[in-house]
Amino acid sequence: MLGGLERIQNWLRFFPLEAPVVVVPVFNAYKDVLECMESLLKGTPAGIPILVLDDASTDERIPYALTALSVTDRLLYIRKPINTGFVHTVNLAFACCNPRDVVVLNSDVIVPPGWLERLRAAAYFRSNIATATPLTNSGTIVSVPYRNRPTGLEEGGIDVEEIDARVRANSLRLYPVIPTAVGHCVYFKRSVLDVVGYFDEAFSPGYGEEVDFSQRAVLLGFSHVLADDLFVYHKGSRSFGARGEKARERIRSAHEKLIRKRYPWYAEWTTQVANDRESPLAYAIEQARDAIIGYRIAIDATCIGGPVTGTQLHTLGLIRALALSKQPDVHFSIIVHDHIDKSSLMGVDNLVDEVIPLSALKNLSEPRFSLVHRPFQLQRLEELIFLRAIAHRIVVSVLDFIAFSGVGYALNYADWERYRALIQMACHVADGVVFLSHDTNQDAIHQGIFIEPERACVIPPGTDYQWADGSVGINETRMPPQPFILVLGTNFRHKNRLYALKVMHVLIHKYGWKGRLVLAGPRVSWGGSEVEEAIFLQQNPEVCAQVCDLGSVTEAEKQWLLQHSSLVLYPSTYEGFGLVPFEAAAVGTPALTAKTTALAEVLGEEVIYLDSFDPEKGADLVWRFLTDPEISVRQVESIRAKAANFTWETTAENAWKFYRKVLSLPPRPGRAVLWRLASGNKPDLIPIGGPLYKRVGVRLKRALGITLAEWLGLLKETIQFFRFHANRLMGG
Repeated sequence: MLGGLERIQNWLRFFPLEAPVVVVPVFNAYKDVLECMESLLKGTPAGIPILVLDDASTDERIPYALTALSVTDRLLYIRKPINTGFVHTVNLAFACCNPRDVVVLNSDVIVPPGWLERLRAAAYFRSNIATATPLTNSGTIVSVPYRNRPTGLEEGGIDVEEIDARVRANSLRLYPVIPTAVGHCVYFKRSVLDVVGYFDEAFSPGYGEEVDFSQRAVLLGFSHVLADDLFVYHKGSRSFGARGEKARERIRSAHEKLIRKRYPWYAEWTTQVANDRESPLAYAIEQARDAIIGYRIAIDATCIGGPVTGTQLHTLGLIRALALSKQPDVHFSIIVHDHIDKSSLMGVDNLVDEVIPLSALKNLSEPRFSLVHRPFQLQRLEELIFLRAIAHRIVVSVLDFIAFSGVGYALNYADWERYRALIQMACHVADGVVFLSHDTNQDAIHQGIFIEPERACVIPPGTDYQWADGSVGINETRMPPQPFILVLGTNFRHKNRLYALKVMHVLIHKYGWKGRLVLAGPRVSWGGSEVEEAIFLQQNPEVCAQVCDLGSVTEAEKQWLLQHSSLVLYPSTYEGFGLVPFEAAAVGTPALTAKTTALAEVLGEEVIYLDSFDPEKGADLVWRFLTDPEISVRQVESIRAKAANFTWETTAENAWKFYRKVLSLPPRPGRAVLWRLASGNKPDLIPIGGPLYKRVGVRLKRALGITLAEWLGLLKETIQFFRFHANRLMGG
């Protein structure tokens, strides 16, 4: 072999010293070797030396084929006279390639174009990095798409270059620290080889040598990293497996015993790394998995069921729009309550890939989705924890800050404080936050909630879809006689139904109007104006005689009311968007609103508004609409013109863009808190105040204490925020 060493050293003189040497140890596995060589020659820059060391293969085709490839200056084939094993072969390469870096590549590995540049970039990301290992399909803790589980290329149905291209495009380039180099493909820096030394011959012929080397490097202050923007295909133990299964297991067992004796911490360390869901390695694996098998996106649709509200229609509309514009690399699901009436879904269940009941998401060992979006307001801490348990990324919608800023929407002050803390926490730990209007986004800042611009997005709902035919399924006996003014929505105080009653009082006494005022919408449990309305109607029986309170109505009944009303009066004091005026205009009915919050933004300057909440002035304007057809036509045309800006197609396009943006960003640091809570509780959606809530509070405090060290790079104010609101959530 002396002649071979001299030959190698003479050959290397023709390459720059900074060029690493790619070393491929070979023993039989003829087909694998040829495929490896083909990919190497195709994907490696011409100025990089490729050294093939044949450990005395018994397959006579090997030397013939590799000698033929060695006619080019970039590849040198050396055949050893006797078989001495993998460890000795690699040590020989380390020695004869001195003073260069060395990349050891198994002969059953296929590399993509540009592989070496990315592997080297990972190795030199920091000066104290000893080795860099790429992602692969079969590489223990660096396996993708299924973590810690080897898989064959056939399962994916795509080639290595395509897999690598997807991984590269989706990578966060975190270069996560890992406990050990993984032997399928490793970049060894010469500066570290000089300090740590080479492989220990005690691990001949193979197995465990890279672990031993890696731990010696760790003890000297070095680290090992994953090149998370590079995928190579590894067939797995082909050449070494030729020794026979029993011999292989005997060697493996003996070498694992030696590792345990020398490095008693190693097994526990690797176990922890393999199972940690909140680490750079976990994030890197997530990104690569999604790149390979596609994104799994879910919409939390658990608000659907019972009386139909604007929130439900927005959720259904979003699901429908997303399903109709779904991209090929996305598996799209919705999450619903177990015993939901299928009719409540209004057909969207037929458009999605999967409808998943809540019970199917209990006790998950790992998140099921790449991203879950809850397009309606959070109410309980358990809901936020639940989202974290089922998905790697969370997007939450904040529809408005009505309940956040108004104590009257809570049972008591303590519940209000808990709700406020929940919304603040959600905005700080969710990977993305969606607002329905710029006004709501500005209100978040006004309320002291600051979200990084790349984490927040304004996505208005569409206004161009009707869910029901107004002529079908109508209970005629419930419908009021014409003419009537319609007030549509819940009886929350901000809907300002009491003002509508006062306007009706003026219409009756000043203008002698004989029509009706129809109130349609579900009654809320608290925060409603039913007491004030009852008192007013009791004091004004003539108004009561002309008021028809229908309570909850079906979607078909709502459409009938919109079509047959003379005017839709919508005097809300606060709206996150305000869909009702658009619904009215869609069927040719004028709507009259106040120029407040998001209503002014979405309806624009051409619309006529209530200029105050003076009932007499309001009644005067309402009377104009009731008696002047031209003003009604102009109002409908103005609102319809603005509606053209709000299509569900645009909503879906913006939502998909935002989801992809969120998936391209590193997870929010605060999500570790929720993951620990989710792991400890496997929570169901249980109301605040019960035993689970108390246990969650205790775990939240513990989780925050643990994660402060992990948040070293965050602003001090962020840390104080979580500590302060954790105590509030526990009632302290």
